Amino acid sequence: MQSTQPRERHLVIAVLGDEPAALEAYRSLQRQGLSPENIAIVGRGYRDADAVGFADPLRVAKQRAWRTASLTGLIGLVFGFLFNWLTHIDIVPDNRILSLVIAAILGGLSGILGGLLVGGGVGFVFESGESIAYRNRIERGKYLLLIEGNEQVANLAQRALRDSRATEAIDRYYFRD
Repeated sequence: MQSTQPRERHLVIAVLGDEPAALEAYRSLQRQGLSPENIAIVGRGYRDADAVGFADPLRVAKQRAWRTASLTGLIGLVFGFLFNWLTHIDIVPDNRILSLVIAAILGGLSGILGGLLVGGGVGFVFESGESIAYRNRIERGKYLLLIEGNEQVANLAQRALRDSRATEAIDRYYFRD
Protein backbone atom coordinates (compact mmCIF):
# COMPACT_ATOMS: atom_id res chain seq x y z
CA MET A 1 0.00 0.00 0.00
CA GLN A 2 1.28 3.44 -0.91
CA SER A 3 1.85 6.09 1.70
CA THR A 4 -0.78 8.82 1.74
CA GLN A 5 1.53 11.37 3.32
CA PRO A 6 2.45 14.24 1.01
CA ARG A 7 6.01 14.42 -0.25
CA GLU A 8 7.91 17.44 0.99
CA ARG A 9 10.50 19.19 -1.14
CA HIS A 10 12.70 22.17 -0.48
CA LEU A 11 14.25 24.37 -3.14
CA VAL A 12 17.16 26.73 -2.55
CA ILE A 13 17.96 29.26 -5.27
CA ALA A 14 21.26 31.13 -5.10
CA VAL A 15 22.11 34.03 -7.41
CA LEU A 16 25.77 34.28 -8.42
CA GLY A 17 27.42 37.08 -10.36
CA ASP A 18 29.41 35.12 -12.92
CA GLU A 19 30.30 31.65 -14.19
CA PRO A 20 33.46 31.12 -12.07
CA ALA A 21 31.49 31.98 -8.92
CA ALA A 22 28.73 29.56 -9.93
CA LEU A 23 31.23 26.76 -10.59
CA GLU A 24 33.02 27.39 -7.30
CA ALA A 25 29.72 27.30 -5.40
CA TYR A 26 28.77 24.09 -7.25
CA ARG A 27 32.07 22.45 -6.27
CA SER A 28 31.68 23.68 -2.70
CA LEU A 29 28.25 22.04 -2.48
CA GLN A 30 29.69 18.79 -3.83
CA ARG A 31 32.48 18.93 -1.24
CA GLN A 32 29.78 19.29 1.43
CA GLY A 33 28.34 15.97 0.24
CA LEU A 34 25.48 17.09 -1.99
CA SER A 35 24.79 14.89 -4.98
CA PRO A 36 25.07 16.47 -8.47
CA GLU A 37 21.54 15.25 -9.20
CA ASN A 38 20.24 17.68 -6.54
CA ILE A 39 22.07 20.69 -8.03
CA ALA A 40 21.49 22.56 -11.28
CA ILE A 41 23.30 25.56 -12.74
CA VAL A 42 21.10 27.89 -14.75
CA GLY A 43 22.70 30.49 -16.98
CA ARG A 44 24.56 31.04 -20.24
CA GLY A 45 26.15 27.78 -21.35
CA TYR A 46 24.17 25.67 -18.88
CA ARG A 47 20.47 25.08 -18.44
CA ASP A 48 18.18 27.85 -19.59
CA ALA A 49 15.24 29.36 -17.72
CA ASP A 50 12.68 27.37 -19.72
CA ALA A 51 14.36 24.06 -18.87
CA VAL A 52 13.87 24.59 -15.14
CA GLY A 53 10.32 25.93 -15.37
CA PHE A 54 10.71 29.70 -15.01
CA ALA A 55 7.71 31.06 -16.87
CA ASP A 56 8.20 33.35 -19.84
CA PRO A 57 6.10 36.40 -18.89
CA LEU A 58 5.11 37.23 -22.48
CA ARG A 59 3.98 33.67 -23.19
CA VAL A 60 1.95 33.60 -19.97
CA ALA A 61 0.38 36.98 -20.80
CA LYS A 62 -0.55 35.88 -24.34
CA GLN A 63 -2.12 32.65 -23.11
CA ARG A 64 -4.13 34.49 -20.46
CA ALA A 65 -5.16 37.20 -22.94
CA TRP A 66 -6.51 34.75 -25.53
CA ARG A 67 -8.27 32.64 -22.91
CA THR A 68 -9.93 35.69 -21.39
CA ALA A 69 -10.76 37.18 -24.81
CA SER A 70 -12.52 34.03 -25.98
CA LEU A 71 -14.72 34.00 -22.89
CA THR A 72 -15.47 37.74 -22.82
CA GLY A 73 -16.05 37.75 -26.58
CA LEU A 74 -18.75 35.11 -26.22
CA ILE A 75 -20.32 36.95 -23.30
CA GLY A 76 -20.18 40.24 -25.25
CA LEU A 77 -21.86 38.58 -28.22
CA VAL A 78 -24.76 37.36 -26.08
CA PHE A 79 -25.18 40.62 -24.18
CA GLY A 80 -24.89 42.74 -27.33
CA PHE A 81 -27.74 40.73 -28.83
CA LEU A 82 -29.82 40.88 -25.63
CA PHE A 83 -29.29 44.61 -25.17
CA ASN A 84 -30.45 45.38 -28.70
CA TRP A 85 -33.37 42.97 -28.43
CA LEU A 86 -34.57 44.55 -25.16
CA THR A 87 -34.06 48.22 -26.13
CA HIS A 88 -35.24 47.94 -29.75
CA ILE A 89 -32.53 50.32 -30.96
CA ASP A 90 -32.50 50.29 -34.76
CA ILE A 91 -28.94 50.27 -36.03
CA VAL A 92 -30.24 49.60 -39.54
CA PRO A 93 -33.67 51.24 -39.97
CA ASP A 94 -36.48 48.87 -40.96
CA ASN A 95 -34.29 45.74 -40.59
CA ARG A 96 -34.63 44.33 -37.08
CA ILE A 97 -32.68 41.11 -37.71
CA LEU A 98 -29.68 42.91 -39.19
CA SER A 99 -29.72 45.32 -36.22
CA LEU A 100 -29.63 42.36 -33.80
CA VAL A 101 -26.75 40.72 -35.71
CA ILE A 102 -24.71 43.93 -35.82
CA ALA A 103 -25.32 44.56 -32.11
CA ALA A 104 -24.20 41.01 -31.29
CA ILE A 105 -21.05 41.37 -33.40
CA LEU A 106 -20.18 44.73 -31.85
CA GLY A 107 -20.77 43.33 -28.36
CA GLY A 108 -18.55 40.35 -29.16
CA LEU A 109 -15.77 42.56 -30.55
CA SER A 110 -15.83 44.82 -27.50
CA GLY A 111 -15.71 41.74 -25.28
CA ILE A 112 -12.71 40.40 -27.18
CA LEU A 113 -10.90 43.74 -26.93
CA GLY A 114 -11.58 43.99 -23.21
CA GLY A 115 -10.47 40.40 -22.69
CA LEU A 116 -7.22 40.94 -24.57
CA LEU A 117 -6.36 44.07 -22.59
CA VAL A 118 -7.42 42.86 -19.16
CA GLY A 119 -6.37 39.23 -19.59
CA GLY A 120 -2.98 40.16 -21.01
CA GLY A 121 -2.33 42.69 -18.28
CA VAL A 122 -3.34 40.30 -15.52
CA GLY A 123 -1.28 37.51 -17.07
CA PHE A 124 1.78 39.70 -17.37
CA VAL A 125 1.61 41.29 -13.93
CA PHE A 126 0.29 38.53 -11.69
CA GLU A 127 0.78 35.11 -13.29
CA SER A 128 4.54 35.03 -13.70
CA GLY A 129 5.44 35.89 -10.13
CA GLU A 130 9.03 35.57 -9.07
CA SER A 131 10.07 33.71 -12.17
CA ILE A 132 10.27 37.07 -13.98
CA ALA A 133 12.89 38.28 -11.50
CA TYR A 134 14.97 35.12 -11.91
CA ARG A 135 14.60 35.19 -15.69
CA ASN A 136 15.75 38.84 -15.76
CA ARG A 137 18.81 38.00 -13.67
CA ILE A 138 19.75 35.22 -16.08
CA GLU A 139 19.31 37.58 -19.05
CA ARG A 140 21.64 40.10 -17.33
CA GLY A 141 24.38 37.45 -17.24
CA LYS A 142 23.88 36.16 -13.70
CA TYR A 143 23.91 32.47 -12.83
CA LEU A 144 21.51 30.58 -10.59
CA LEU A 145 22.25 27.50 -8.53
CA LEU A 146 19.13 25.45 -7.85
CA ILE A 147 19.34 22.87 -5.08
CA GLU A 148 16.35 20.61 -4.56
CA GLY A 149 15.91 17.98 -1.90
CA ASN A 150 14.68 17.28 1.59
CA GLU A 151 15.06 19.66 4.52
CA GLN A 152 18.55 18.42 5.43
CA VAL A 153 19.81 18.97 1.88
CA ALA A 154 18.32 22.48 1.83
CA ASN A 155 19.83 23.39 5.22
CA LEU A 156 23.26 22.10 4.19
CA ALA A 157 23.10 23.99 0.89
CA GLN A 158 22.02 27.22 2.57
CA ARG A 159 24.87 27.05 5.10
CA ALA A 160 27.44 26.35 2.40
CA LEU A 161 26.15 29.13 0.14
CA ARG A 162 26.03 31.68 2.97
CA ASP A 163 29.74 31.06 3.56
CA SER A 164 30.44 31.84 -0.10
CA ARG A 165 31.12 35.53 -0.58
CA ALA A 166 30.19 35.34 -4.26
CA THR A 167 26.52 34.62 -3.52
CA GLU A 168 24.38 37.70 -4.19
CA ALA A 169 21.07 36.31 -2.91
CA ILE A 170 19.67 33.10 -1.47
CA ASP A 171 15.97 32.23 -1.53
CA ARG A 172 14.30 29.14 -0.13
CA TYR A 173 10.97 27.59 -1.12
CA TYR A 174 8.96 24.75 0.34
CA PHE A 175 6.63 22.45 -1.64
CA ARG A 176 4.23 19.68 -0.70
CA ASP A 177 3.01 17.21 -3.32
